Amino acid sequence: MRADRLEQVFITQRGGRLELLLVLESEAGARERVTLVSPTPGVSSAAELAAARFVARWLWQQGCVLARLVRVRRHRGGNLEDAAEVRDELLRELERLRRE
Repeated sequence: MRADRLEQVFITQRGGRLELLLVLESEAGARERVTLVSPTPGVSSAAELAAARFVARWLWQQGCVLARLVRVRRHRGGNLEDAAEVRDELLRELERLRRE
């Protein structure tokens, strides 16, 4: 069974861009990790929101769904922290795509 349910997104700054590690699972428990690089340059809050929209479009194109509780986390200063505003943007973009 294909891992097609998004569980988590990890955001890491790499070379002036944002790297996005997506953790996908299947109902049977298969896990897949997919790494994407945001096409939007920069590592600002605006770049993170653009990256969330990019992830949403990628998920939509792949036919993926969301887990009941999706987590979006960012690496900052050697720590991992929740990025609620980025998660909210991801959900808004998926809703917008669904309505189109």
